[in-house]
Amino acid sequence: MNTRSQLVPALVATVFLALGLSVYLFDRPADRVYFIPDGWQTGTYSGQLFGSLGAHLPSFVHVVVFILITAAILAPWRFRLASICLFWFGLDSLFELAQHDAIAVHVAAIVPDWFQQVILLENTVGYFLAGTFDLLDILSIALGSMAAYLVLLGGRALERRNDGIR
Repeated sequence: MNTRSQLVPALVATVFLALGLSVYLFDRPADRVYFIPDGWQTGTYSGQLFGSLGAHLPSFVHVVVFILITAAILAPWRFRLASICLFWFGLDSLFELAQHDAIAVHVAAIVPDWFQQVILLENTVGYFLAGTFDLLDILSIALGSMAAYLVLLGGRALERRNDGIR
């Protein structure tokens, strides 16, 4: 990464990633967290650090991080920022919708068996069957998409302004 249009989104994504990780480290019960090694959590589940916001913050953070990382990677090709945001909004929303009780069983049934042998994919069926569909998560995804879009617009405006000074 050698341009500001790549560095700024990557740095902001790192900050948001740390925020999202802290929800799982401090506010989620250890037996419900898939990707954090045993012993990394702070001990007993309290849910007090983020309160009710912690229930939906990961949905917000996930879409922000993936939009910003995608924009950083694709910056040299100048993809339309709105396209990146809409793509991740749509994908995250589909995954949320796939957790709905009426849909989850059907989605889980079509997950290939070989996913069980692949790290990070082995819990796919569990994600759909044990997950909970929540309209507030869809709202969080929408707000996260808009926040990432604003960060990217601000970064581009700053870059244009700085390029004009030279």
